Amino acid sequence: MTRLNTSLPALALAAALALPATAQAQDITIGLSLPETIEGFDFVNGMYRTFAEQIEANSSMTVNLVYGGALGNPNDRLGQMRRGILEMTDAADGNYASIHSDIQVLNMPYLFPDEATAWAVLDGPFGQAMAEDIRESTGIRVLGWWESGGFKHFSADRAVETPEDMAGLKLRVLGPLATIPVEAMGASASPVAFGELYTALRTGVVDGQDNSVSVFNLVNLYEVQSHLILSGHTYAFGPLGISDMFFDSLSEEYQQVVLDAAESAIAFNRETSRAVEASAIDFAREQGVTVVELTDEQRAAFRDVMQPVANDWLAANIDNPALIDEAIAAVEAAR
Repeated sequence: MTRLNTSLPALALAAALALPATAQAQDITIGLSLPETIEGFDFVNGMYRTFAEQIEANSSMTVNLVYGGALGNPNDRLGQMRRGILEMTDAADGNYASIHSDIQVLNMPYLFPDEATAWAVLDGPFGQAMAEDIRESTGIRVLGWWESGGFKHFSADRAVETPEDMAGLKLRVLGPLATIPVEAMGASASPVAFGELYTALRTGVVDGQDNSVSVFNLVNLYEVQSHLILSGHTYAFGPLGISDMFFDSLSEEYQQVVLDAAESAIAFNRETSRAVEASAIDFAREQGVTVVELTDEQRAAFRDVMQPVANDWLAANIDNPALIDEAIAAVEAAR
């Protein structure tokens, strides 16, 4: 009898201890790259705050936003999410390319003519199929596709209106899908670290670079670049990923809460990103930067040089080269 009485409190204690563990399993920790407060980048941090608010308003789950890269660099956090150690992170397309090569097809120069077409393709059958491939191959469920400041644009220390104007420029670009097209236009590519970009431009180590306008302003490149060319050559995006292991552990009700929160977060991101880019272009102009707006014909001239060489590289370096033609067809169907 004594043993029985002793074991009952022990069982009760074990059951009590199990309850916080169960509740903790339904908490969501999100590792973010940016500081909590940073001007001009609410399309990222605000997106995740929107997600968190929706989750906490419609469930008993708690969302913990960890800012400033405190949980590791983007690739580290991506690995943690794959292993179920971290529920979510803001890793973008370039990080996902390290674990799923096919996503690079979406970095094809001049694949998308505008943001609305990009959203239609990403939200449609092509993007859904890509998301499922990512889930099956990496263990990360893509809840949606967010915009990382919109299109990337070239900047330089002189006016650039044609591919021929690129000849002789030294440009800071990263990765083969940026390097190969730049070199096809007669420029030379240099992989300058982001933290060294401002100094490299100021001292003439490089003459130009490519980034979204938000990034251009973030690091004060308007002080060291005279021209911003709205080339719109590559669309910058990120998958809104969550550990599939975690998602599968949720009830159907809570899974729907997550899906609905993701939809709200993506809507906030896209609307905010469009507004931020417009104000960022105005700000660059106010700082004395000459903003070069290309015509459709001028953009087509850049596309005709940049896209074929990029697609040759893609055909040899992604797992499913058929996606090249499928992506182009998806864009045509979405126009």
